[in-house]
Amino acid sequence: MKLNFKNDYNTIGDIKLLNKLIEYSNEKNIGYGEDYHSKELNELVNRMVGLDTDTYVISGGTITNVIALNQILKYQYEAVITGENSHINVHETGALEATGHKIILTPLKNGKIDIDEIKNTYNKYVDNHMVMPKALYLSNANELGLTYTLDELKRISKICKELNLYFFIDGARLPIALVASDYSLKDIASLCDMFYIGGTKNGLPYGELLIIINDELKANFKYLLKNKLGMLAKGFVGAILFKEYLKDDYYLKLAKNNLVAANKLRDKLKKYLIYPNNTNQIFIKLKNEVVDKLNEYVEFEIWENLGDSKVVRLVTSYNTNNADIEDFFNVAKKWDYSTNEQKST
Repeated sequence: MKLNFKNDYNTIGDIKLLNKLIEYSNEKNIGYGEDYHSKELNELVNRMVGLDTDTYVISGGTITNVIALNQILKYQYEAVITGENSHINVHETGALEATGHKIILTPLKNGKIDIDEIKNTYNKYVDNHMVMPKALYLSNANELGLTYTLDELKRISKICKELNLYFFIDGARLPIALVASDYSLKDIASLCDMFYIGGTKNGLPYGELLIIINDELKANFKYLLKNKLGMLAKGFVGAILFKEYLKDDYYLKLAKNNLVAANKLRDKLKKYLIYPNNTNQIFIKLKNEVVDKLNEYVEFEIWENLGDSKVVRLVTSYNTNNADIEDFFNVAKKWDYSTNEQKST
């Protein structure tokens, strides 16, 4: 079996979380998020962020983004501003736009939204012959494994308030962004109108926890959740998982293990990095011949084709360990990446 560095959702899930499901396997619950587990989860989140929130477990990232943004964008002439490399623009097969909402692209700077350009982008939409910008979307960590600093998030939040834009954060990889940065979940909640904590990419078998902060966005959300096919009959399953996941910051412990593994891999590959970052996605440039050889032993993502070479993405996970890293380099040491010459065996 190949080593798997293709993504961070390649196992069923962390055993502690799965065991919690077994503990409640015969308990009978009310469906559709009306159960006591869902209520306890909401109360737990409220204590963690110090705010009165509404919380919903949704199955995956794409559907969470679509539903959340449809709650913000009430009319089809309302649009969302985001960076050109954003997940909703590149990796969701036009799912949001299929619901009738335009994505407005704003320039990037060093792989992240150029904060100084947000107002310029907004101001290009001047009258009723154009769509109306109503939200700003970003992911943290983003598609290049980069995290926004607390100062950057504060600046973006301030601009959104000035422009009357709702601020939505895609948190599919928020746990690792938190352990790689100097801010907390409470900071995130204080700066945006809606965000989610990812579980799928951090040891849960499935699920994202959408957290609605702004009271204006809470009304009738369950109607939209059902209408957009996101309401889970067994809502209590996700609530049980997320309660255990968040309890005593266990979700951060999983992310820290991931970050330790990523840093070991990144440190040994630092000469070959093409998109340096501080989380668990590692991008290296390799000659095509090396890519082909490496592919015999390792699962990874081809991120970009550069002609005679490719950008390869390696991703560590919550349960990546020292043996996985050592096994990778036992394979990789056969090739000299810098010269693309296979070493003698």
